[in-house]
Amino acid sequence: MKDASGAETRATRKRAERVRLIEHTAARLFAERGYEATNFEDIGAALDLRGPSLYHYFSSKEELFLRCMEHAAAEVFPRLVAIAESEHPPRERLRLMFREEAVIALREYPEFIPLFLKVRVPVAALESRRDELRREQTMIFRAVADELAEDLHLTLNLALGGLALIGEWFDPEDRLGVDEFAESVSRTLVGLFGGDG
Repeated sequence: MKDASGAETRATRKRAERVRLIEHTAARLFAERGYEATNFEDIGAALDLRGPSLYHYFSSKEELFLRCMEHAAAEVFPRLVAIAESEHPPRERLRLMFREEAVIALREYPEFIPLFLKVRVPVAALESRRDELRREQTMIFRAVADELAEDLHLTLNLALGGLALIGEWFDPEDRLGVDEFAESVSRTLVGLFGGDG
């Protein structure tokens, strides 16, 4: 909601912050427990709320899961597109995209990544939407990979698969921080594509 001047009202900002907190908490619980084993009571308890109060924000667990995925995609995809459309040579753009994806998965949205890859969802509409979002992400990368060579789609899929599991094999206690690790991973992955780009 906006006031007469067009500015967001305090109540609107507060609601948006609450929705974002609910989405992050729900994504973490879906990732830890699975879709079927997570309910509004669990999510509410993690937020010190009563489960039924979540119905003020989301009509169902399905809607909440969907919004978690779509919110993550809306935050991440434009960043990848901006890199894909930058003036860098194709190989460098691909490396920067891999790096960005690694930073996102490890630092910014680690709770959302499993929703796209690991969490089994027995709802056909959610599975279908998740497949669409995964294809959309892949196409952002593929557009740049296509500039390198037509036969590199398998290599791209392998690289994206590795990035999808980065949270499983990154050790936060390692001497490398997220940025250094992301840089190393991005250089390794882009090396799979050969050439100087």
